[in-house]
Amino acid sequence: MLIKKSDIGGEIISILTRGMYLDPKDALREYVQNGVDAGATSISIRIRQDTIVVIDNGTGMDKTCMRSALRVGISDKNLSQSVGFMGIGIYSSFHLCDELNIYSKSKGESPNILTFKFKEMRGELEKQRELRYTAHFDTKKLIALQDLLEKNIFLEELKNDDFPKIGTRVEMIGIEPTFFQTLTKFNEVSEYLEKVIPLPFSPKFTYGKEIQNNIQQICKNNNHNFSLVNLELQINEEKKTLYRPYVDDFFEPSPLPPKFITLKSKSEFFGIAWGCLNSSKNSIKNLNRGFIIKKHGFSIGNREDLLTYFVRQIYYNRYIGEIIVVHPKLLPNASRSEFEYSPLRIDFQNILKQMAIEYNQYADTYQEELKASEKLDEAIRFLKESRSQYEFYLDNLDHLLILFWNSKEFSKTIKTRKSKNRYNGSDLQRADEVIKQLDALAKEIKEIIEQKKNKSKKSAAHKSESEIASDVSLIPEESDSSSIQEFDSLLQLIESLGLELNKELKALFELIDENYIRVSSDDKDDYINKLLKLKNDFEEMIEE
Repeated sequence: MLIKKSDIGGEIISILTRGMYLDPKDALREYVQNGVDAGATSISIRIRQDTIVVIDNGTGMDKTCMRSALRVGISDKNLSQSVGFMGIGIYSSFHLCDELNIYSKSKGESPNILTFKFKEMRGELEKQRELRYTAHFDTKKLIALQDLLEKNIFLEELKNDDFPKIGTRVEMIGIEPTFFQTLTKFNEVSEYLEKVIPLPFSPKFTYGKEIQNNIQQICKNNNHNFSLVNLELQINEEKKTLYRPYVDDFFEPSPLPPKFITLKSKSEFFGIAWGCLNSSKNSIKNLNRGFIIKKHGFSIGNREDLLTYFVRQIYYNRYIGEIIVVHPKLLPNASRSEFEYSPLRIDFQNILKQMAIEYNQYADTYQEELKASEKLDEAIRFLKESRSQYEFYLDNLDHLLILFWNSKEFSKTIKTRKSKNRYNGSDLQRADEVIKQLDALAKEIKEIIEQKKNKSKKSAAHKSESEIASDVSLIPEESDSSSIQEFDSLLQLIESLGLELNKELKALFELIDENYIRVSSDDKDDYINKLLKLKNDFEEMIEE
């Protein structure tokens, strides 16, 4: 036999777990994942003193299944239904705790306990490392992986009274103090779990239920399952039910209805994407902005990874969304940073590129409609201000010329946007009325100017103030959805665009703001208008 038991040393278990589970919270993810794979609908995590307990209501394991679970690099899990498949997750707490106890009971079977003496295993490996510093170290004294596991893993049958309920209980006892400090930070742990566990959507997210139902239906139509798990976290006395990390408050002022894109090629169904766009042109400030890939609900990689597909960071930062992958053969790598390389992954990446184009187009169309609505509101304000002060302009030819050209310019802009279908519903009605009023104003002013130029002694025929007020009242009020945000500083404007600046660039823009923009502004309104124009000019420049 070429390969012997002694050729695979016990050190391999330490190397694997250190490399795959860099964050102590990763162990929580792994044991929750095992519960999800076992069909659990409810899981709780309790962290107290130096112990962590994970309890699920899944199908549980019988003695044979528990014996199989301790194998290294071998998994019985169905790849089309389970997230875990590497056969190493059960050892994820190897460096985290002194002892791991797994209690489990399946239907119609007696409960069992599987015990891992991790502290003793680490101690034995540490002794070996010390011996390797000596000059005459004998490699035959290295402990084989099989011997290390056999000496420190025990499987025993329990009485039904010892563990009566179907499901699994994982106990990590004697948590390493440094790791425990991290694991007792409630916000840090809950935020981590919210990002990596297949949780339900929060009731504080308006479209959560709609998204959840849509994904389940589309997956069902394509013969795939989309399952979620209820998770309760308790650290010492603090307790909380966790949800996906999306709430309405992340958006300014609110999220638009979700846009769904089915991810499929001619022959393959990969999953579904959903994305909610911010209802303003501002970047979402919360770190959950952008898109994240989920396989069976568990995160693959980071949100920043998908920015390369979207190209347009200014649009990407206005979305919150997920890419739900259910294809059984598209498998995550060991660290879950990406999918394993395969021709299927290349097909999936091409689908992502097309998806990104659709989301960019949707954001661009909405932005154009928003800008059109804002322009409409601006024209309405112009009309009302002009009409309210109309009588004071009659003897000022220069001011009349300005009013004439502004009327023409507003009318031209609104007509152009109307021809490009930028208006619909109430905005379309408003646009028609505003164009009518602008053209009437321009015509009236033109007649007055011509009469003045001809030095006509006749007074220009113009409407009375009561008639003018009546005309203006026909124009609907500004739409609530197109309110224009004001900025207190140049830096605040830059942040709204989703641009990130280092300390030096922030200082530079503060100097530009203070020494150039502010000093050249007549008053606060003029300053705000300059910032708004700067923002619009920037957005139009990057769209070209």
